[in-house]
Amino acid sequence: MKSILLPLTAQIETDSIARISATLAGQFQASLTGLFVRTDPRSAIPFMGEGLTADMIQTLCDGAEKQGCDQADKARAAFKEALEGSGVTWAPEASTGARASWTVVVGEISDHVGRRARTADVAICNSPCSKSPDAQDIFLELIFRSGRSVLMVPENYRGTVGKHVMIAWNGRAEGARAVTGALPMLRDAQKVTIVQVGDIGEDRPQLSAIAHYLAEHGINAATQAIDAAEKSVGAVLLETAKSINADTLVLGAYSHSRWREMVLGGVTKYVTNKSCLPVFMSH
Repeated sequence: MKSILLPLTAQIETDSIARISATLAGQFQASLTGLFVRTDPRSAIPFMGEGLTADMIQTLCDGAEKQGCDQADKARAAFKEALEGSGVTWAPEASTGARASWTVVVGEISDHVGRRARTADVAICNSPCSKSPDAQDIFLELIFRSGRSVLMVPENYRGTVGKHVMIAWNGRAEGARAVTGALPMLRDAQKVTIVQVGDIGEDRPQLSAIAHYLAEHGINAATQAIDAAEKSVGAVLLETAKSINADTLVLGAYSHSRWREMVLGGVTKYVTNKSCLPVFMSH
């Protein structure tokens, strides 16, 4: 884990998510890039209505431009403050060690976030059910368009990350990819627990197979098979994570296509909306 991307907008609460990003960058001696997406003031012109002169429109655009720059500066200050005590230096030109840089782009979230994340090992974002109207857009861009791992952090989360990692396992490809993406964190964890809820198909790798895979990477993981009974798999996973004091959940981001639109599967949607702990995902 040598490259971390943190996408932000004026609507995203920066403090806690930047702190976690900085902590991970320091832990793994990684580069951390804060990517601030600033709205193009010209995008509002079609909605300004008739009766406005060119000078009026220019004045409104200039005001929006200044507001956007001020918001970017405020987020940058919070980002830099989060680096304090993390061991991450503000060194945009450096190529080694734990270092941070800041980039501002103009446009829509869909113009930049997914594409930029493709050259990062992991991107960090808030839960899609956050109070921020941009949180869901960033999350979905990262999950469906980046092809990279995503660490989803609940808004205002103040706990640890990666000390006791719980893997939700059902033998599917998405879960396998999530485990592979999380290997650096799993190697560094104090404890790893693999949890399977209910039976999985005989044609899929079982608990013992994924435990053996991790052992080959030097990771000694405990395993736990749980009967889902009448509860949803998502609820059982979150209850189990809480009962074993896990601070991070590794989960495959499952989805299906509906009317040409990718939507999250039931378990993934439940966990991302309800989780009180960070969730490391890959699609």
